[in-house]
Amino acid sequence: MVAWLVLVSVQAQALSFEEALRLADASPALTAASTAIEQRRALAEQVPWLTGNPSFILQPGGRRTAQGGVGPELYVGLTQDVSLAGAGASRKAAALAEVDADRMEHHTLARVVRLTAAQAWLSLWAAQDSLQAVREELALATEWQNKVLKGAAASGFTRVDVAVANAYHAEAHLAALSLEGEVFVRGVALNRALGRDAQRPAVVTTTLPPFEIPRHDDAQVLATAGDAAPVKTAAAHVEAERARGLELEASRGSSLQVGALGWREGTGDLAAVATLQLTLPAFERAQRERSANAAAIARAEGRVATNLAEERAERLDALHEVEHTAEVLHVTEAELVPAAQIALDGLQRRFDAGETTAQELVLARRALVAAKARLARAKADVAWARFRLSTLITEVSR
Repeated sequence: MVAWLVLVSVQAQALSFEEALRLADASPALTAASTAIEQRRALAEQVPWLTGNPSFILQPGGRRTAQGGVGPELYVGLTQDVSLAGAGASRKAAALAEVDADRMEHHTLARVVRLTAAQAWLSLWAAQDSLQAVREELALATEWQNKVLKGAAASGFTRVDVAVANAYHAEAHLAALSLEGEVFVRGVALNRALGRDAQRPAVVTTTLPPFEIPRHDDAQVLATAGDAAPVKTAAAHVEAERARGLELEASRGSSLQVGALGWREGTGDLAAVATLQLTLPAFERAQRERSANAAAIARAEGRVATNLAEERAERLDALHEVEHTAEVLHVTEAELVPAAQIALDGLQRRFDAGETTAQELVLARRALVAAKARLARAKADVAWARFRLSTLITEVSR
């Protein structure tokens, strides 16, 4: 599996963080959403002020008079319904309100896609970095195993020392295999987050990009949660539902049917009349449809409050995570890893001098490998926290 993963790494072009974000912005989900908005807007702007089409009536026939005369007759009519309640304007306003809601949905989706892609990239980076550290340890474990085996042949090491060396080599090998599997899974997850139709898992570059957080005030970040895309999206859906309610009310409002009727009688006489028909909303006022719309408005207003609370919680958590992950990274990088390295170096010298056991040396090696793995995760966590907060702040400042 090691050779296979190396081959995949060579064949797959390593993605930088910036390249991953560009691919996320051009993902099929966002592209399709943009196309849908444009197509919907194009048709919504063409909604006419007339809500019905004209009706053309043609009635051919004949007449026989009492005197025995026979002649053809033809009746021709044209009618058109005209809403006096502004149904056409309400329909267009509702359609454009739905376009605005779609546009805000696109902003929310873009934020989710970018954050998901960033987290997937950083998770893959941490797994790749940890795998590199474990591979280096596996090489050292192999070298040490060979040394112990040679020493045992010369009666320099006991059978217990050999068993410990063999066990640690197997453990390092299993750790490498486990991380190779994790790298594969996270590479596939990154492809999925980017919407890539790839035949192999993604591979990322080995360098973490700098994540600069714009200058901000924590209280202001929390106070402007209402300006975030998820909250504005929910508010846009409220307006769309209200516009639909006005459309429903206008659709059952007063309307006037205008028309004209002309005919030729069998005797050859010609005649024409104009028709006017007024419909009043005396009973049917779309109560059934408006009741469902009222419920939809109430639910949409509830989503605004819910999204606002969730957004404020998201921002509060993001502000805390920047500080928390920075502290974890500092302790890991400045204390844990150096201490584990010093302990291993000291035990190695004592082991070489015959003053300690192989088991104690193995424990020190395990501690150092674990510390390096924690360091990789800590770096990725810091990068993720800073990117997330930067995204939220940038959204506030728009």
